Amino acid sequence: MITLENLSFSTFLSVESGKSIGSGFRLIHEQIEYIVTAKHVIYDENTLLSDTWIISRNYDSLTNQYYDATILLNKQNVKTFSDLDIVLIKLTGSPEYHVENIGENISIPSLQNLTDYEGITIGSTIFQVGFPYSLTSTEFYEINSPLLRYGIVAGKNIKNKTFIIDSIAYYGVSGGPVLQKNGDEFSIIGIVSRFVPFITEWRNKHEKSLSRQDFFNSGYAICLPLDIILKELEYANQ
Repeated sequence: MITLENLSFSTFLSVESGKSIGSGFRLIHEQIEYIVTAKHVIYDENTLLSDTWIISRNYDSLTNQYYDATILLNKQNVKTFSDLDIVLIKLTGSPEYHVENIGENISIPSLQNLTDYEGITIGSTIFQVGFPYSLTSTEFYEINSPLLRYGIVAGKNIKNKTFIIDSIAYYGVSGGPVLQKNGDEFSIIGIVSRFVPFITEWRNKHEKSLSRQDFFNSGYAICLPLDIILKELEYANQ
């Protein structure tokens, strides 16, 4: 079963005082800490945004037991991968990385907790862990606490090297980790990139040239695997 340890994998990201809000997860490799998230969370089109507030917590944590930090993003601590919607943010060693609270019982996965694209199994049980800030009725939940969505791996797009989950994704969960159940254990298999839209088109029966398209969330989400992150970190330490 999923544990509080798995919940604290997810990290809430508020960029430039809420100009962009998303999710991600912290990662440690060779004693260096990183954050993995979706590229569109920290970029406005082609412009890299700057100051970012980071928070991770468990549900049994008090406020002063959160991991709470800020970082100023720049080209030196943000690694992009061409047009892929995934980035690697280096925390350790960045001069503008400031930790306010280190937190207690906040788990940080390592490369051993990650699974590559080949290890993703269609039909396997998954959980997405993120911060759906667009659910504005915060009286029902704590906005800086992660929420879970349950589903399965619905399919894999071999050509694009992405995978699809049968789990609805709301704004704010972009970049959040997707966990796959492997027996009694969970591993991180990717991040949420975007939801799959369901489109309906309406036409005026008197004026055929007049039409309207409505976009809805289909309940499926496109996710990116972590192969490029694994390759980058393994290569960097060779």
